[in-house]
Amino acid sequence: MSDSVEEDIAKILRGALHGVLYGAKVRAPHAFVMTLLFRRDLPLLTQLKTVLKLTLTHAKNLGFYVFVYKSILLFLKHMTSLRIGSRALIAGGIGGSIVFGDTNSVNTQINLYVFSRVALALGKLASEKIELLTRFKHGRRVWAGASWALVMYLFVEYRRAVQRSLVNSMVYLYEDSDISGKTFANLL
Repeated sequence: MSDSVEEDIAKILRGALHGVLYGAKVRAPHAFVMTLLFRRDLPLLTQLKTVLKLTLTHAKNLGFYVFVYKSILLFLKHMTSLRIGSRALIAGGIGGSIVFGDTNSVNTQINLYVFSRVALALGKLASEKIELLTRFKHGRRVWAGASWALVMYLFVEYRRAVQRSLVNSMVYLYEDSDISGKTFANLL
């Protein structure tokens, strides 16, 4: 049974509200902790403004994404004969490129989070489809080893390509630890 136009619009708007609320819920504590840990050079008021800005950006973007995604999904449902998976793929791609295609720290973190979850899901699906992989008990070790091998190689050879926050962490771990007296000075 098809929903009324009013109910379809209500679902889109409720979804957008859920996106805003969830975005604020997950970003506020993260932004608060990260700002206090890594931006102590800023005055307290500036730190609070930074937390608020990051939280609002995340909430707005996630709410807008849900709005765009659900709107396109509804349009495709009524205007095409595509199956739900195809409609989700198209709506997700269009919505993601519109909302999360701009370069900023919030979008980068969200895109990295989503990309990592997609990679894990695809690996899981591949292991289910390829019987040899399901018998291989050390798949996680191989995956972890390959990930760490690649990130260390990139850090050493192509640092400019690695995300700045990861480079900063790696510099502290692997280079500052070679210098006497930098252990606590750089951590604090």
